[in-house]
Amino acid sequence: MTVAETELYAPVRRFLETEGYQVQAEVTGCDIAAKKDGVLVIVELKTAFQLKLVYQAMERQSLTEYVFVAIPRPHKGQREKSWKNMLKLLKRLEIGLLTVALDSPLQTVDVILTPADSKVWQNRRKQKKLKEEFENRQVSANIGGMTRRKILTAYREKALELCCILEQAHTVSCRQLRDMGLEEKYASILRNNVYRWFIRMEKGVYALTEEGKAALTEPDYQMAVAFYRKKYGQKEKEEGV
Repeated sequence: MTVAETELYAPVRRFLETEGYQVQAEVTGCDIAAKKDGVLVIVELKTAFQLKLVYQAMERQSLTEYVFVAIPRPHKGQREKSWKNMLKLLKRLEIGLLTVALDSPLQTVDVILTPADSKVWQNRRKQKKLKEEFENRQVSANIGGMTRRKILTAYREKALELCCILEQAHTVSCRQLRDMGLEEKYASILRNNVYRWFIRMEKGVYALTEEGKAALTEPDYQMAVAFYRKKYGQKEKEEGV
């Protein structure tokens, strides 16, 4: 039976959340990023152990010392020579290992190896970028290991939030955004108009384009759209608009 990487995501996510982590998928190229008490954990998902997975994990060590790889639980058990060789390699590289029991209805996750304190030099710029991306997301709409789908980045999420605001208000000014407590980045998104979702009606005032209206119906964005429609719909109702 063919297994997809996305099938590993939900069990690993549940496991991390049970351990008290906040979890996001597809953060600056990482399948899973999780945070707890200021500690950043990265998990890379693969349907089988392979060198590509090792290379990815080594690259992630420039972001945090807590890097794991997650693979399905082996059918032949853990006595195979290839399994023992894999463990030796991961131990040497100070990379953690999770196995997921996809062959069980419970789909439990076992911690086989934990990363030692990695001596790998960390890239502070990349680390900061990942943390900012993680912290600026309000919606967890991505699935770790997904392909051929649009990843909901923090920037795109804010642009969709603006689409939902404009869907209700029809037009909005940068001043109104500031009055709503939204940071300057939102006004910048309107001005830069990367996705062509907005049109400038007059100085500092914007409306939705047809592309922007279409974005609100995009299947990959529905979780974020529902979140922000509810947020601003409730606000308007409370204010009696």
